[in-house]
Amino acid sequence: MDVSIVIASRNEIRTIEKCIQSVCTQNFKGTYEVIVVDGKSDDGTYELLKKLQKKYHFHLLVNPVKNAAAGRNSGIKKAKGTFIAFIDGDAVAFSDWLTQIMKCFKTHDVAGVGGPDLLPEDSTNRSKMIGYVMTSPLTRGGKLNPSTQHSLMEEEKHVDHIPTCNLCLKKEVFEKVGMFDESFVKGQDLELNYRIRHAGLKLLYSPNIKVVHYRKHHTKDFTQQIYKWAKAKGAIIRKHGMHGFVSHVYLWPVYALIGFFGVLTLCYLTGLMQIFIFLLFAGLILYVTVIMFEAAQLSKKYRNRLLFWFAMPFFTVVHLSYAWGIYASLIKRRIW
Repeated sequence: MDVSIVIASRNEIRTIEKCIQSVCTQNFKGTYEVIVVDGKSDDGTYELLKKLQKKYHFHLLVNPVKNAAAGRNSGIKKAKGTFIAFIDGDAVAFSDWLTQIMKCFKTHDVAGVGGPDLLPEDSTNRSKMIGYVMTSPLTRGGKLNPSTQHSLMEEEKHVDHIPTCNLCLKKEVFEKVGMFDESFVKGQDLELNYRIRHAGLKLLYSPNIKVVHYRKHHTKDFTQQIYKWAKAKGAIIRKHGMHGFVSHVYLWPVYALIGFFGVLTLCYLTGLMQIFIFLLFAGLILYVTVIMFEAAQLSKKYRNRLLFWFAMPFFTVVHLSYAWGIYASLIKRRIW
């Protein structure tokens, strides 16, 4: 078996059939298998998978732990392939997905490869706007963020992190660095990628390895996801220490808070509180100006006037959700 495709799903009734169809009908000359691990879905996903199994002939496992990391680990243990490809249940692979993956492995000496997660054409307008805003450096950290998610780069390059919505690793990698850490509710892929890079192995991003990835429908659901992503960064610090962080951009809320109280203390001790108030208002005005400018740029780029009014508050919501997730992960005794 050349490739084993592992899909850890839970409550993906809306998209799982598209996902299964895309991976089971690949334009690929090699041999591959599909392993779906359902995390005890309660929305009818498992029942739909049982029906789809008769048509597409994939392996179907049940993950009683529900955690995506545990689901992927179950799939890895079942896998017979030399390479293990991961895709989420709310993502759809291009027909040449496996072909492009194997092409990269043949031309590059790397442990893993992956690519962009594009917006589906049939996404709701709200989902599209969330996806557009997440391409902005104000939300993803720009070049300081090692993650390829949302970045949509147009050139091949070695990276520090590729998310599991579009990732393929050599199976031998798991024998060397271990499998996914099941204590992580979110960010299991970031933590695994850290161990891969720490072991001296390389990851390659290719714009040709494509999937489309459905975003959350509602702002509330997505901000909760942002909050959990932030907590995952804190979990990595607790497990690996500060050297476990591949980029300090993840800790910007901590540095911002230290800077705020540092300036406040200095101005208080020197009797310059008026200057502090001036700097505070100047900073707020600068922040609002920056997000207004970026919202206008996104609106122009994607030719969507409504996007400007959506992006303005959404930037702030994302920043606050992420900041609170970082603080919670560093202060609370238990992260999850």
